[in-house]
Amino acid sequence: MTSAKRLFAMAVAGALVVGSMAGCGGSSSDAEAPAASGSAAAAGGSGEYTITVITKALDSDYWHTVQAGAILAGQDLGVTVNVLGPNNEQDTQGEMNQILDAVSNGTDGLVIAPNDPDSLASTIADAHSQGIPTVIIDSQCPDETAFDVFAGTDNYAAGEALGAFVAEDQDDAKAVIIRGQAGSNTHDDRTNGITDGLEANGATLLDAQPADSDQAKAVTVTENMIQSFGDELTAVITTSDDMGCGAYQAVAASGKQDQIRVYAFDGSNNGLESMINGEIYADCAQQPFAMGQKGVEICVDLLNGVEVADIEGIDGTTVDTGYEIITRDTAQEYYDNLNANLEKAGF
Repeated sequence: MTSAKRLFAMAVAGALVVGSMAGCGGSSSDAEAPAASGSAAAAGGSGEYTITVITKALDSDYWHTVQAGAILAGQDLGVTVNVLGPNNEQDTQGEMNQILDAVSNGTDGLVIAPNDPDSLASTIADAHSQGIPTVIIDSQCPDETAFDVFAGTDNYAAGEALGAFVAEDQDDAKAVIIRGQAGSNTHDDRTNGITDGLEANGATLLDAQPADSDQAKAVTVTENMIQSFGDELTAVITTSDDMGCGAYQAVAASGKQDQIRVYAFDGSNNGLESMINGEIYADCAQQPFAMGQKGVEICVDLLNGVEVADIEGIDGTTVDTGYEIITRDTAQEYYDNLNANLEKAGF
């Protein structure tokens, strides 16, 4: 590590990241997440590394779960981890500025979840070209030369599994999809997978509309869908838990909980709590904690000279962090395990 980088690491080692965690009821509270640090011996002498993790936002349970996984990995490996995120998943310029700032401040490694991979590709490539080990998580970057490793879910396969689950769960299902930001590779893949999973198993897709991963927007979009399709509609499938919570609010307000089931995607606390409370019916859990954790672990491996081909679980340049369909019957166990890990990370 250069002297400049060492000074920067000392300056930011105690930094706190503040975010908002909102549940299905719409309430929120400020949460502080400490930068992760630990003994240098745990990382084989790499304790002076500073890794900057930049998520798509820090305004939801999902991204706080990614954040917690990254922090716990830093604690386990004895490196400093600083987690940042823009105001929301549409704030591409904010995320770009955070990447540029991390590079100019001398970070040793980058873990990035790009909210608009196409728009951010050149910025990520510029950082990587300066010799900074770069791991992409959650959403694939279109330029594979711009980073070292991608760690995340196969969103198409996970979406396809969720679509198939809905089709098998309901005879002659009539579904709508409420999806994240138009143009987002993640939500495109999930939407396409859900669509194919539905149609391959005999279900009907009535419509798909964006709500930008925003709970309040999802309420409005779902209300419109219920008005448009009336008694024909049997399933609302969302491509994030926040939108799943919003969709259920609209279904409950319409009094059609017995007719319309809500299925969501992410596996974060608000979605799990909603299932435990008998609201959301099932959730495709994307393993966000493992994604943040794995991103930091891979970055440390790269800093320690491990070749990409020798990274654990690598297939080309990709590490698949997996997915799991969670039902109301399994939600409590999954929730308890997730929160045990969040507690370890200081949340």
